[in-house]
Amino acid sequence: MPPPKPKGSYVHFPAPMKSYFLSILAILVSAVPGSLLAWMIIASFDFTGIWLALATVFLAMVFSVLIFAGLVALGRLIKFTKEKK
Repeated sequence: MPPPKPKGSYVHFPAPMKSYFLSILAILVSAVPGSLLAWMIIASFDFTGIWLALATVFLAMVFSVLIFAGLVALGRLIKFTKEKK
């Protein structure tokens, strides 16, 4: 029987190295489209300078979290990631 994992371990995937790589990949896959979408929406309101940057950062965080949550749900649905116990 394998030894128990310490509480609070950050392993969502079956193999730890695969977990770190796929976590970084998931963050990039959610951050890039979230940022681009936010930038396109905020730029359409003719914001410039610091207001464009601040509004884009705020909206990009919202979109990126939503995309990441969708990826997590999809991963659990197709049994790619482990369920939290």
